[in-house]
Amino acid sequence: MRALLIVALIGVYFSSCSSKSPIAKQLAGCDSLVITFNVPGTDSVSNVVTTTDTRAIAKLAGYLGGKEQPKPDCGFGGNMLFFKGGQQVLPVVFQSTKDCSYFMYEMENKLLYTKVGGEAGKFLKSLNEGKNWY
Repeated sequence: MRALLIVALIGVYFSSCSSKSPIAKQLAGCDSLVITFNVPGTDSVSNVVTTTDTRAIAKLAGYLGGKEQPKPDCGFGGNMLFFKGGQQVLPVVFQSTKDCSYFMYEMENKLLYTKVGGEAGKFLKSLNEGKNWY
């Protein structure tokens, strides 16, 4: 009986680890990413970052599945375009300021707003500053 319980717990553990969120499934295998950063308070682009480094792409994709939040009213600071095989997979709008931060994207025909966590905000800031360590 005890062995059966242990086997069942191990099965639950491994099945929960292998299940991916819908956003992770959609972005799996993306091979390039373009990020545009806007001049604060405008639609003008101040910086563009592109990468084919799958570590950086996976890292940013991993930040998107955060906690949903209501639609913020603070403009936007840029966007990210994820690509696979030259085809755009998902556009993501973001804002990452001290007072307001969010990711916005469409998933399963629904517009979602999720929180930009502290680590994600720092990573975006470092990319905008020209740092390329992941």
